[in-house]
Amino acid sequence: MCYNRRAMYALHPLSVHFPLALLLASGLFVLLALRSGSAGWATSAYHCLIVGWLTGAVALLTGTLDALPQLVGPEAPYASAVGLVNAHAFANLAALVVYGQALLRCRRQPDLLTDPTARRGYLWLHAVGAALLLGGGWVGGHLVYVLGLGVHQ
Repeated sequence: MCYNRRAMYALHPLSVHFPLALLLASGLFVLLALRSGSAGWATSAYHCLIVGWLTGAVALLTGTLDALPQLVGPEAPYASAVGLVNAHAFANLAALVVYGQALLRCRRQPDLLTDPTARRGYLWLHAVGAALLLGGGWVGGHLVYVLGLGVHQ
């Protein structure tokens, strides 16, 4: 049986929802931990950050694998969308790096939320990561719903 890329269903749309939800929930849980003083919210934020980062790496890989056949090669139907795809990939890769920095800070300094200076940097990482995720997600939605990238017709 020959490999037929067009017969395969795209994996990227299936893999993006968990990292988006988990990474954004991590920031929300950090704010709830600060507001309530509950260590439970801080623990949940940390777990969401770990699982969100790992599933984000999977989403990045599946996005790359799904985009390549549509953008590169003689039969690339969406070669003109390379700039937008690169913007989408860059924003989400940058978000993964930012959230990775937040994860490293949290692992290296578990009492991070009690130190005002460390807390400020940690909150900024969450805010920048959320902005990058939302921007990258918007561009991804534009690619699918406006340009039809990855939609089989």
